[in-house]
Amino acid sequence: MTTHLEQPAKRSKRVRASVAAIKAALTAVQETGLSVDKVCVSGGEVEIHCGGIENRKPAQNDGGLEEW
Repeated sequence: MTTHLEQPAKRSKRVRASVAAIKAALTAVQETGLSVDKVCVSGGEVEIHCGGIENRKPAQNDGGLEEW
């Protein structure tokens, strides 16, 4: 009698995002002037949710010299 053995299931590789890659992506996003609202990491997938472009207005009272 011949029995048919099932082949063992193929092992899947564990994939994860590296800390260096995430830091590099966040730094690049922030250097462009975008604000980061949320970061989601799931295994090898990284989602970076950005806000709008920051418009920096000069402060009215900047602590400089007072006008006379």
